[in-house]
Amino acid sequence: MSIATVSMVINGKADGRVAPATQERVWLAVKKMGYRVDSTARSLVTGRRQCIALVAPDLSNPFFTQVAAGVAKALGDEYRLLLAVSGTERAEPDLDQLVSFGVDGILLEFPGTDVDVARLGCPVVMLDEPVGPAELSRVYFDTAPGAHAMVDRIVELGHRRLVYLDATPEGQSFAVRRRQVFERCHATDGTSVTWVRADITVEAARSLVTDSWSAWRDAGVTAVIAAADVLAYGVLSAFTELGVSIPGQVSVGSFDDLPFSEITSPPLTTVRLPAFELGHTSARMLRDLIDDERQLPWVEALGTSLTHRGSIGPARVG
Repeated sequence: MSIATVSMVINGKADGRVAPATQERVWLAVKKMGYRVDSTARSLVTGRRQCIALVAPDLSNPFFTQVAAGVAKALGDEYRLLLAVSGTERAEPDLDQLVSFGVDGILLEFPGTDVDVARLGCPVVMLDEPVGPAELSRVYFDTAPGAHAMVDRIVELGHRRLVYLDATPEGQSFAVRRRQVFERCHATDGTSVTWVRADITVEAARSLVTDSWSAWRDAGVTAVIAAADVLAYGVLSAFTELGVSIPGQVSVGSFDDLPFSEITSPPLTTVRLPAFELGHTSARMLRDLIDDERQLPWVEALGTSLTHRGSIGPARVG
């Protein structure tokens, strides 16, 4: 058995080149000898560190953990995943420092970051960012269909006084785009929207609703739409503590459709933004760019839809 054959099997390049029986013999020998791949030696030969960085503002948000899960699934065992938390309140991440750690590519979910791919020397894929430099590949959500469906449902059920709970900080692109789409969608005669803002935590949303509900109720508000499920969880919690019936007195909707949203009380009506698919698609895109440096930048939009559950109902009368 040649050295080249063994190398192809160990490095995962044997499919279609080495017979299955031969591959099995190689792995039996590897197991018997206790052989482990020396990643440092491999990187000296290939110029790669088999490591990809995912930059996100806050991994405590379940949305970003879903993204990371999709990335890890796409990378498999061939790449290590470095999670870099930039923080919502901090300056843009230091991508040069990430490259110095030894990464082959960067998945970037942080709006407004100045990216110079030529200087970095490695490919970058933008996540959840529909616009930007033409030289950067990107994967993002086409939010409009889901947002239109949400507004159509709210209006159909008779809601005319709404609160839209946006996210802080104001520059977060996902929140800006969801609000902009909602602004375009709500242009229905007789419908008004009050815009409010909170840090993207359950506690911040709960506190804001607790302090504001009396004024909202007096103004005739019958529905609260949150920019993210995490905010909606705080809204649901506040209304439960206040003894406000959902959806009897007020309806609640959101964006994300995280796994927890189908087991809240009541289950949350939300626009599905497939976070796992965002991570998985962007990681596959980055792998293609790493494997072929001549690959041209490309863009992919992921579809969105409304998931109907029990948190939205007819507007109360009187």
